[in-house]
Amino acid sequence: MKEKSLDQLLKEKFSQGASSYDRQRKHVIPCLEDLYRITSDLATVDNSRAKILDLGAGTGLLTSYLHERYREGHFTLLDLSKEMLEVARARINKDSVKNDSDFSYIVGDYLKHDFGGTFDIVVSSLSIHHLEHHDKEFLYQKIYQHLNPGGVFINADQVLGPHSANEKEYQRNWMEKIDLGSLSESEKKIIMDRMELDNPASLQDNLEWLEEIGFKDVDVYYKYYNFVVLYGRK
Repeated sequence: MKEKSLDQLLKEKFSQGASSYDRQRKHVIPCLEDLYRITSDLATVDNSRAKILDLGAGTGLLTSYLHERYREGHFTLLDLSKEMLEVARARINKDSVKNDSDFSYIVGDYLKHDFGGTFDIVVSSLSIHHLEHHDKEFLYQKIYQHLNPGGVFINADQVLGPHSANEKEYQRNWMEKIDLGSLSESEKKIIMDRMELDNPASLQDNLEWLEEIGFKDVDVYYKYYNFVVLYGRK
């Protein structure tokens, strides 16, 4: 039997239970609200009609935070999973005060998909850490190329500990904080299967890649054990 590619595995595992993904995620990510709130706070540009690209957009949760700031923005949500984007579309459609915002939903692999233009803000949340390290660096370069001058990139994601002892402590804390008590056995299995696809790089590697590519003002604005919010400006 032919082994499945990473994008096939990700699409499969994240399409399963898409409708309950946000509820599950709140039990698994202890600092979820911080990650999204801080990412949204950092997404500051001088354009009320900003063009915003959400990579690995999933259920559109991060986009919904950004839409609160940019009620006239232009949003592109890109994800491998059609099922996830259907949840995102339903979430956005619930917002009865859309103003002049517009939304595009694209099913595709952000490593391969042509972004088709430039953006003022590019964001990603809990997605890029699944990639092979050389693909992470490639994606950062691609993002830089598709940012307008002065545009910003914010990535809320997971990182690997700088030493084995740190990583052990990251994992100890995470397992201690995870609350699976109210989830079904099938939901627990889906969550654990997704976690097996994690492949984070170290914080230092991420920061160095961003700086080497040319991003300015590179920083980690938030860190909770293995969860971080990274920032760079073109």
